[in-house]
Amino acid sequence: MEAALRFELRVEVLQTSALPLGYAAQGAPILIEHDMKFNRRLIGYLIIYIAGCIYLILNNGTLATALLFGLITIIGISIKPRMTQTASLSPMLDSDLRMAKGVQEAIMDLPIPNVDGIIINRFYLPADWVGGDFTFFHSRENDRFSAAQSGITGVVKWVSHQETFISVSIGDVAGHGVSSALIMALTTGLLSEVAQSSITPADVLDRVNAHLSSHISQSDIRYVTCMYLTIYPQSRRLQYCRAGHPPAFVIRKDGKCIDLDSPGVFLGMFSDEKYTNSEMTLEAGDRIVLYSDGITETRNSIRDEFGIDQLKAILINTRFEPASKAIFHLKNAVSEFGPLNDDQTMILIDVS
Repeated sequence: MEAALRFELRVEVLQTSALPLGYAAQGAPILIEHDMKFNRRLIGYLIIYIAGCIYLILNNGTLATALLFGLITIIGISIKPRMTQTASLSPMLDSDLRMAKGVQEAIMDLPIPNVDGIIINRFYLPADWVGGDFTFFHSRENDRFSAAQSGITGVVKWVSHQETFISVSIGDVAGHGVSSALIMALTTGLLSEVAQSSITPADVLDRVNAHLSSHISQSDIRYVTCMYLTIYPQSRRLQYCRAGHPPAFVIRKDGKCIDLDSPGVFLGMFSDEKYTNSEMTLEAGDRIVLYSDGITETRNSIRDEFGIDQLKAILINTRFEPASKAIFHLKNAVSEFGPLNDDQTMILIDVS
């Protein structure tokens, strides 16, 4: 009583820029094979459906009854399509994932600018082949101008002193995997482009948000978090802006912890969102901490979170140690607390 229906669908795939090179040569067929088995259960549900239709004809049944019989029939039919791929397709997908991983690691490992008075350390641990966390660093000189003494409105004179600043950003794309990695690469590219002509954190995030919202509106990614800092080491000024990311914080030499909180929604949610600059004065010996929620939201076997308090406690206790050692202690504490379920990223900035 069992029969099998088998059919083949041959698709001619043209090589385009939208397909990774090597997936299929022009005209090469990809075989998609489906097996559909019709067994006794299927025949039984068909009989029920036919009997139901006869009942409706003879007894003026309602539409709801017809839909009920139709639903029973659909549930009873079990069609499990099976797609067989060419022998080379799986290795190619694996190769593409490895390539994507390599590209993302290259982005995350871009050199950190060398700026006097600032020492930066970081670590990144993806939860999957590719992840959604990102970091960004940018440095350049900022020319200073002042009003001319001529008294003519709008005339300024150039002051020869220039102060080098460094911008540091950390962010997290909602979710993780290939989609998040693509948006991560897009966001870092936008940050790099915008930072060339913008200085204040709010201005940078305003412009990145406007571009990003149009790009991700058609994807399954709905938002991106970001924390953006601009540091002037000579004058020890710190400007910062937050877009839905966990607030960074500053650890003082005396152990005091200052949160760098400011209003601002996720990037990509509202194209016309305007962000706000906040500013504070740094002190010699300050350590600035930026992190992703993959660290604080790590859970143990009883579903307790690692939490911000434990994160701060570890970094306060290691504030006099080199940043590399502080990161080492933190990584051990988090890994012992619970398994890796989300990307984990941290940046430590020491001010001298």
